[in-house]
Amino acid sequence: MFYISISLQLLVSAAVASWSVSYYPRSICAFERSSVDFTCTFVYPDYYTVITTNWFKPEAHQNQDGSQVGISVYNSEAAKIHQLYKNRTAYANKDKNCSLQLHNVSKSDTGKYFFRIETYYYYGKYTGPGGINLIVAVLPFRVTVKTQKVNGQIHEGDSVTLTCSTENCTPKQEPFAWFKNQRLIPEATDSVLQITSVSHDDFGNYSCGLKNSSTTSADEILLDVRYSPKNIKVTVLPPRKIQEGNSLTLICMSNANPAVTNYSWFMIKEEYVSYIGSDREFSIKSASQNDDGRYFCTAKNDIGSQNSTAIALKVEVPSHRTFLLTATAVFFFLMAVLLVMFGLIIRRKRFTSKKQPTEQTPAVTVTEEIYENLRKSPESEENLTIYVTYADLRLPPSTSDRPCCNSQEEGTVIYSLLSYKD
Repeated sequence: MFYISISLQLLVSAAVASWSVSYYPRSICAFERSSVDFTCTFVYPDYYTVITTNWFKPEAHQNQDGSQVGISVYNSEAAKIHQLYKNRTAYANKDKNCSLQLHNVSKSDTGKYFFRIETYYYYGKYTGPGGINLIVAVLPFRVTVKTQKVNGQIHEGDSVTLTCSTENCTPKQEPFAWFKNQRLIPEATDSVLQITSVSHDDFGNYSCGLKNSSTTSADEILLDVRYSPKNIKVTVLPPRKIQEGNSLTLICMSNANPAVTNYSWFMIKEEYVSYIGSDREFSIKSASQNDDGRYFCTAKNDIGSQNSTAIALKVEVPSHRTFLLTATAVFFFLMAVLLVMFGLIIRRKRFTSKKQPTEQTPAVTVTEEIYENLRKSPESEENLTIYVTYADLRLPPSTSDRPCCNSQEEGTVIYSLLSYKD
């Protein structure tokens, strides 16, 4: 009796050992409306004859381990195929090859699938354990951004990971496409886009999808890289030569995130720097040559600040105005020359008047008939400058008894030598 029991156990073990089903892969992630392949092979005892092959999917209320037969996805008896799967499957139908292809998958197809063999015998039935788990990725794609910062803010230099995913799962076997501001990034073909050190150039809207499909693109997501002001420059409006009297506006252009909160304007003239304004725009209502100089601006936000390159501003005077200014300058120059010459003439006359003695008529009375030589001072001759002056004297008739040097008649001219010191 003991030997009989041992023999039966060996036969049962041998029978069980001869039944097997192999699945590949064990889990599949597939997009909606795509097709999936369940690769499968099976083995059964040679002394059995297989009458039914069946792929089934346990219903929600059933055990998901294959111990309970669910709805038929494929059945060698076509009438037993569930309505949801009719005309959607293709069975390999080869000896010991149980591979199945499922078309046009949908979200409701998510679940486990098992292969089952049935023979005429009650104990000649076998379901391959484990099965294949199908997960259906629900479109559209979505982009998620991951950073090391706790507050989620991204600054220049941070490491950022962008992941292209769908609901439930993300298939890995398909080539991906990444877009920045709707332009393809050629080198990005994986579901993950890694940026090790972001810069202000990485700021923009990102989306992803399948490389060979345009219907699966994700909604755009903004990669909000925060950075200090960049590319600061001064723009002059209107962009033409500046004539005297014209109005103009200087605009401080910048690229920053967050936006610039403070602007400052400076003027460089003769190497001196002057603060002249605090708005984004600096206006000059009526330009003059006093506005000539170099101008630059400073832009500042919460991250930092930067200066622009200084630009030269030259106010041009109209040609007719230049002529008038030149004529005026010449006029005033000539007037100045005339005034100088006139001053010199006056000075010269005064000088000459000072040098020459004033002609004086001696106070002669009717009775005075004597005239003598006169000297201004008894100083030495060396210190005297002798000026000879002849005075024309017309004397009245003589009535005095005083002797004269020469007898003269009325109206006689007498010359007297006068000397004086300068």
